[in-house]
Amino acid sequence: MGKARGWVRGGRVCAAAVAVAVVSGCGGDADARWSEEPAGAERLPDFAPAPPEDIHTKKVGDSWSVEFSSALVNVGSGDFHATAEKNLGGEWTVTQDIEHADGGASHAPSAAQPVWGGDGHEHWHVERYVTYHLYALDEQGEESGEPRTDHKVGFCIYDFEHSGLDLGPDEAVYEREGCGSEDSNRLVMGLSRGWVDYYHWNLPGQSIPVDGLADGDYRIYAVADEQGVFREETTDNNRTWVDFTLATDAGGMRSALVSDVGPEPG
Repeated sequence: MGKARGWVRGGRVCAAAVAVAVVSGCGGDADARWSEEPAGAERLPDFAPAPPEDIHTKKVGDSWSVEFSSALVNVGSGDFHATAEKNLGGEWTVTQDIEHADGGASHAPSAAQPVWGGDGHEHWHVERYVTYHLYALDEQGEESGEPRTDHKVGFCIYDFEHSGLDLGPDEAVYEREGCGSEDSNRLVMGLSRGWVDYYHWNLPGQSIPVDGLADGDYRIYAVADEQGVFREETTDNNRTWVDFTLATDAGGMRSALVSDVGPEPG
């Protein structure tokens, strides 16, 4: 199962080669720059989530949940680029590759962990790359009580569509194939400047249960890299939100009506 088109429009994906060792990019030059010696200042990525959208309720059996689509944009001065290598014991080592202004790249060890997405995605993900928390809002619009959190396995990071911001290349550099297959020993994931990593509401994990929650006002936060496993320019824009009202009609049907949204990437 792949991602569905959503938050932005435009952009087209180039062809990428995939084998047991997965490479990224659309040509030798795109790959070579990550192995050259760094020169000049670092150019870091900057993760900026968009407010969750397509908010709606869904009932499966006797359980209700709120589903949503989500998007993350790289608004930094450099690409996000991460390489994962599997050792003979089956353990992964993840490195964030950081481009430099005058060429080449430096390499920072990361605590990020790949996790297999065998739920219809059938490729590797970065665990908890974006996290979603649902809070109740009191009469003053302040968060109250303990949050509920999504259970999404992880994220296959690649250039899904261009954001429309005046950043980055016109064509995609990083493809879905960089997330590999079950027997891959090397993964290369990336997100170009100005590009969106998008997830449609019908993909596994794009939901939070609302069973037992009273009708009222709620907020879903989208938080990028909550564990701080990757380097970026700033974390000031790593969180945004959507507010909605949860209601139940006389027939027991639950609905969610959006009332406000947080900051957009930019």
